[in-house]
Amino acid sequence: MKKQWNVAKPCPLDFAKTFSEKDAFLAQLLWNRGIRTPEEIEDFLQPSWEEGCHDPSQFRQMRPALDRIFAALEAGERITVHGDYDADGVTGSTVLITTLRHIASTMGQANALIDYYIPHRDKEGYGLHTGTVPKLKERGTKVIVTVDCGIASVEEIGQAREADMDVIVVDHHQFGDVLPDAHLIHPGLPEETYPFKHLAAVGVAYKFATMLLAEARSRDIAIMEGWEKWLLDLVAIATVTDMVPLIGENRVLETYGLKVLNKTRRPGLLALIREASLPFGSLTTEDIGFGIGPRLNAAGRMDHAEIALRLLLSESSDEARQIADDIERLNRSRQDVTRGMMKEAEAFVASADFDSSAKAFVLWNRDWSPSLVGLVAGRFLEKFWRPVIVIGQHDPHWIGSGRSIPEYDITAGVKRVGEGILTRSGGHPRACGFALTDSTKLVEFRKRLAADAEEQLGNTVLKPSIDIDAELPLSSVQMETCEQLARLEPHGMGNTKPVFLARHCKVQQADTMGKLNQHLRVSLFDERGRKVKAIAFREGPRVTELANNATIDLVYTISVNEWNGRKTAECRIVDFVRRWD
Repeated sequence: MKKQWNVAKPCPLDFAKTFSEKDAFLAQLLWNRGIRTPEEIEDFLQPSWEEGCHDPSQFRQMRPALDRIFAALEAGERITVHGDYDADGVTGSTVLITTLRHIASTMGQANALIDYYIPHRDKEGYGLHTGTVPKLKERGTKVIVTVDCGIASVEEIGQAREADMDVIVVDHHQFGDVLPDAHLIHPGLPEETYPFKHLAAVGVAYKFATMLLAEARSRDIAIMEGWEKWLLDLVAIATVTDMVPLIGENRVLETYGLKVLNKTRRPGLLALIREASLPFGSLTTEDIGFGIGPRLNAAGRMDHAEIALRLLLSESSDEARQIADDIERLNRSRQDVTRGMMKEAEAFVASADFDSSAKAFVLWNRDWSPSLVGLVAGRFLEKFWRPVIVIGQHDPHWIGSGRSIPEYDITAGVKRVGEGILTRSGGHPRACGFALTDSTKLVEFRKRLAADAEEQLGNTVLKPSIDIDAELPLSSVQMETCEQLARLEPHGMGNTKPVFLARHCKVQQADTMGKLNQHLRVSLFDERGRKVKAIAFREGPRVTELANNATIDLVYTISVNEWNGRKTAECRIVDFVRRWD
C-alpha cells in the first residue's frame, strides 16, 4: 500500500536562532519532537540521572509493599515472583528476583526462599490464573509478586488472599473498574501520586527494587551503595521492546541503561549478545529491538519463557552459552514458522469470502501457533494499515493477538465486542490479547469487530503515513551527520530515528539480497555525483521499480555501518517512488 509522506513544517526562525551554527541542524529535529524551551533542550540532549529520575517512594502503596516483603524476609517466608512471558515480564522478574535474593543472602537467608513462576504462553496464557494459585500455595508461597501482569487479576488475587497469601502487583497494563485486593505498584492508577505514567513493567520493577535496597540499607543490611545501577541493563532492554515512549524518565533510564548494557557482567546477556553477533560495547536501541528482544521473546513463543529467565539469572558462563545456543535455535525456528504463517494468512486475505473493505481484519487458522499470531498481526498492520487480529488454536483455546493504528484503541474495541464470546482479554491501545473456547463464535466476533471499527473510525482514511523530519540531500550521508544525529539517541517510541527526504536521486544499480531476496541493495548518485550505497529492508519485491537507471524520490534514515573496525555512514531507505518527469 502506497504511503503518504508528511514533511514537517520548518521550525520558527526564532527557535532556530537559539542554536549555534554548528548545532543548527538539530533545531528542526528537536522542534519536531516537541522541544520548545532552553530547559527542554538541555534535558533532552543531556539527560540527568539526578534530575530526571523520580523518587520511587512517591508510589502510594510503596510503603506497605516494602513492609510486607521485609516481614517475609525476616520470617523466612517464601516469596514467589510471578512474571509474564515476554521480554518485559522476564527482565522485570529478573530485576526483582536478583534484588530479593541479594537482600536475602546478605541477611543470611536462603536464596531458595525467593523463587519464580512464569506461565506457559500457549497452555496457560497471560497473567495469574486460578489454576496457578493452588500450585503456589502447595509450594509454600506466602507472598506473590506479579510482574507485568496482575492488575486485572481480581478473581485470582482474591483466591490467593483466601488461601492466606499476600500479593504485590508490579504492573503497567490497563485495568478494569474493580482493582484487586493487593499492594498495587502501578504508575497509571487513579489518584496515583508517582509523577511519570509511562514506565514499562521493568521500569516499575526497577523502582520497586531501588526502594527494597534503600529499605535494606536503612535496616543496616550491608548492601553496597550503587548496586542497583547494575540492574539498568535489564531496564534498557524492555523499555525498548515494550514500546513505551522514550521521553521523560524513560529517556533517562534508557540512556543510562545502555551504558550499563554495554558493560554488562551478566553471563546470560554476554552469551546472547555473542550469539546474535551484536557489537558489544556500542549496542543501541536498534540492536535491542532487532537482536536481543526477539531472542528473549523466542523462548516463550517457541518453548517456555522460563528458558529466557534462566539465561538472565545464570551465573555460569558455560551454562549461559548453552542456554543462549538453545535460544538461538528457537529464534531461527520462530522465523521459519512465522514465514509459513504469513503465506497462509496472505492466502486467507486473498480468498473470495474475505471482506478486504472492512476497517478491521480478523484472521484465524487452527494450525497457527498462538505464540506467533501477534507477529503476523504486526506485519499485516504494516501492510494494510488497519486494526488486525490473528487467532490460532491450542486445545481447547483459541488465542488471539491484535495490533492497531493510533486512531483505534484495539483493547477497548475487543472488550466492547467480546461479551459472550471471549473468556479473557487485555492489553494496550495499540496491542491486545484474548482467548475464547467456542470456534463457532469466530465469524460473529469478526463481524462485531468490523462493525465497531466502522463506527469508531467513521470517515478516517486508512492509509499509512511516514512523518519526515526534513528534506536533506543525499550528500549529507556522512559520518559528520551521524555524529550530530547521535545526540538525539536513544531512539524509540516518542523519539523515533530522524527521517529525511531526498528528491531526484539517480539509481546506478539495484539488486536483491538475503537468502530469500527479501531486501534491496541500491547504488545511488547524490546531487554532487558522488556514489551513495543504500539498503532497503523487506523491499526486495520492488526491485523492478528501480530498473533502467530510474530517478527516484526517497525517504531515508542515516545509520553507522561498522565492518572490520571501520565505520561508515549508511543510507537506509524507508520508502521511495519513481519519478517519470
